[in-house]
Amino acid sequence: MKIFSNFIFRWIVCCVTIVLTAVLPLYFILLSIDSGHVVVLVLTLVLQVGLIFLIVWLNFRTIVRPIRRINKDLKNLVKGGYVENSFKGIDSEVEKLTKNLNKAAAEFDSVEQMRKTFVSNASHELRSPLTSMQGFLQAILDGTISEDDDKEKYIRIVLRETKRLGALINSMLDLSRLESGKNPVVPSRFEINDVMATIIERLTVSLQKKQIKCVFEPIREHSYVYADKDKIIQVIINLIDNAIKYSPVSSRILVTTHFHSNKLCIVVKDNGYGIAKKDLKSIWDRFYMADKARTPNQAKGTGLGLAIVKQIIDDHGETIWAESTRGVGTTFIFTLPMFDPNKHGKKSE
Repeated sequence: MKIFSNFIFRWIVCCVTIVLTAVLPLYFILLSIDSGHVVVLVLTLVLQVGLIFLIVWLNFRTIVRPIRRINKDLKNLVKGGYVENSFKGIDSEVEKLTKNLNKAAAEFDSVEQMRKTFVSNASHELRSPLTSMQGFLQAILDGTISEDDDKEKYIRIVLRETKRLGALINSMLDLSRLESGKNPVVPSRFEINDVMATIIERLTVSLQKKQIKCVFEPIREHSYVYADKDKIIQVIINLIDNAIKYSPVSSRILVTTHFHSNKLCIVVKDNGYGIAKKDLKSIWDRFYMADKARTPNQAKGTGLGLAIVKQIIDDHGETIWAESTRGVGTTFIFTLPMFDPNKHGKKSE
């Protein structure tokens, strides 16, 4: 019943219980005691009852009130409202609870802000190619573009936009799968130098288009790591592809490896336009516009490549960071665990 959750009702029940269990029996005891001691006993009883009520009131002030406020804040949080942070002079355990609530509220606000930003950026990135394609196709249909050569030119532009749109959607799906945990890391032993050579060969056409030379200099002939091979391939392809996009024609990309403790560090360094120091911390954000910070040219990606890279490396429990100087180039470094048969067993690719 709702009345049983009412604090006043519980207070009345507490008082009645005290009277029935303590005051009433003492009344009959007092009847049989010498009148000289009755006053002292009564005063003692009043003092004890007063102390009991004081303790109950203090508990109410230090526990019940904060808990009510926490409950109110939780309701506000669920509705997306504001959470009050001032809980001073309260019980230490309740204080810990409120601090955890405030921390959760801050995380919730951060996630909510990220969601809004993601929706806004995704809408913009999807709308731009769709608007472009719609305009060109409408112009072809209504005869504004009538020459065959012009038609072919604009149809190629539409095709390029559909490919970019497809790449964007695939990247969004990849990132969603990674963040949802539905695509867990499946580590195995594999030789990273062979993988690197295969990837560079795979990107030969893109390298040749800009006359860029990609050089691989491993620390030793064979280096076995323990990681999810397919995901690491995706990381390396994204990093080298980024280096190609944001490097000038006839430049050089250097890929190296070196050891640090029991980790293998993989380094991808370009001689591109570089990233401003203030923008470095933002490059892992979704839809970060790399061309805005890195290069004045028209190269453009989905804005999700580095976010995917960061998520994959984080899922491995490893580290990735970037170093850059404007006008000199950018270097990406990430770590992978070396294969240890004692630790990882004999599982291999």
